[in-house]
Amino acid sequence: MCLIIHKPKHVKINVDLLHSASEHNPHGFGLMAFAGPQKINIIRSQHTRFDDLRRAYSHFAKYECVIHLRLRTRGHVNNTNTHPFKLTNSIYMAHNGTLEINCRVPGRSDSWHMANDLLSPLLVDNPRILHNRNFQSYIADKIGANNRMVFMDADLQKTVIINQSLGVEYQGVWLSNTKWFDSARFGLSSNISANDSSNDYAYAKLNLLGDRFRRKTSKFSCCAYSY
Repeated sequence: MCLIIHKPKHVKINVDLLHSASEHNPHGFGLMAFAGPQKINIIRSQHTRFDDLRRAYSHFAKYECVIHLRLRTRGHVNNTNTHPFKLTNSIYMAHNGTLEINCRVPGRSDSWHMANDLLSPLLVDNPRILHNRNFQSYIADKIGANNRMVFMDADLQKTVIINQSLGVEYQGVWLSNTKWFDSARFGLSSNISANDSSNDYAYAKLNLLGDRFRRKTSKFSCCAYSY
C-alpha cells in the first residue's frame, strides 16, 4: 500500500496530487528533505490531514524532498510506524509495498522491521554500501517488483530509489505507484501498483533476518562504489 513521491530540487508538486494522495492514504505522512549541506529535515504525522501535509511541503518546496503517505497494512497507526525510518545519523528510508518478514515486535510494521533489524545494522557499519549498484540490485531482487524503497543520504546529498523504473514520472516528480491516488484525474494509468494484497505474488519473500542477510550483503563492502 502507500505512496512515495520524490521531488527533485526546484521541481514543484501539483497540490491537487497531494490532496488526492492524502485522501487515499489516511494513516500518516512523512517528509524528508535536503535543506542544507549534510543536513536532512524530517517531518512526521501519524494521521494524514491535507492541510498539515500542504503546510509541511510548503516549507521545503524549493528543496529536493521525499514524501511518504501511508495506508496501513501491518502494524499500528502511530508515530513509530510512520515513515521515513532513521537508519543511521545521516540516512533515512521510506518503503512502499508489503514485505513477508518476521515481525518480532507486535504492533510494529514490516517496514519498521526491515529498517531496524536489517538495514540499520548494516548501514551503521558501512553507510557507503548504499551507493554500490550491486548492493542496490541485490536489495531490489530480494524485496521484489511490488516493493519500492527510497533512501536519502544527508552526508552525500544523494537519493537512492530501489525499483525506480517500476514507478512513474509525472511533471518531473517520481511516484512509486498510480494505485493509491486518483490517477485517472491526472491522466495516468492505474495499473502501476506497488502491492496488491489480493495476489500472492505481491509479497516479497524475505527470509533475511539476522546473520544470513548480513553475510549475503557483506560481500559488497569490498567492492568499488558506483555513484
